[in-house]
Amino acid sequence: MRIVLAGLLLAAASSASAAPAPPPAPPALPKIFLSPMGEPFRASTEGDDPVTDWFRGADRDGDGAISLAEMQADAARFFATLDRNHNGEIDPEEIGRYEHDVAPEIQLGGQLTPFRWGARRERRDRDDERKAREDGLQGAGRLSWLNIPEPVAAADADLNRGVSRDEFARAAADRLGRLDSNQDGKLSRAELPRLPEQWTDEERKAAKKRLKDKKAADGIPIPID
Repeated sequence: MRIVLAGLLLAAASSASAAPAPPPAPPALPKIFLSPMGEPFRASTEGDDPVTDWFRGADRDGDGAISLAEMQADAARFFATLDRNHNGEIDPEEIGRYEHDVAPEIQLGGQLTPFRWGARRERRDRDDERKAREDGLQGAGRLSWLNIPEPVAAADADLNRGVSRDEFARAAADRLGRLDSNQDGKLSRAELPRLPEQWTDEERKAAKKRLKDKKAADGIPIPID
């Protein structure tokens, strides 16, 4: 009897050890996402996905990919909300409004969400900022796919302290090209990288190495190759 029982226990142990490991949990949904042009999309509940909200709006024909025309149309829509005096340029005052009122999260030390989900939220914010600094991320780069600290002002190609419609459209084309990993002229859902807060430890280590090797990190796509 003892021999039979021991055999059964050994068989059960062998079966348990041979069982495949459970698949890794999917990354948590982001609390806030800044589109490639810097527009903020915020979750209002834990089940909201800001990335999906942006993608669905930008993908006007609903074919599951964002073309150059759609990317520039989405940029033009956001441009119109920033150009409050309707003079065809986002001027320094309007850039300041973007940085302080529209997307204050681009400033280190800013609140990452306008609401709280628990008593430890402040500590988590500080931890997120510390990790971002360690990873070489700045400003909007902590909340987007491109490490561009201020994505609106960065579109000022002629450095006249204002951003024209044409400059914003050209920046949209450039940023689509940086994210279009298969270079087919459009951005599909499959090409969307993880946001920094969704990185695994291994992805974070790889990002640190990439950013260290490429000393000029501004505008380098964040996704891990």
